[in-house]
Amino acid sequence: MTKKQTKLIIRIALLVGTVISLFFVPWILVRAWIKPLPDTVQEQLNEAISYGIDGIIVYVDVAGKPPGFYAAG
Repeated sequence: MTKKQTKLIIRIALLVGTVISLFFVPWILVRAWIKPLPDTVQEQLNEAISYGIDGIIVYVDVAGKPPGFYAAG
């Protein structure tokens, strides 16, 4: 094999590997990551339930404010 053929085979193998790896991407999480965040924590929790999560409990502690619990599901 010549150097040119070897280079072509490697390029094709890398392209095929890239295309196959797209099959294993968790597209639901990518969609959730790209969308803009809702205005409140509670809205975001309610939206997360639509992605198939059974339930969520969130504890938020911000300096100077009382801590808060949020739940959905």
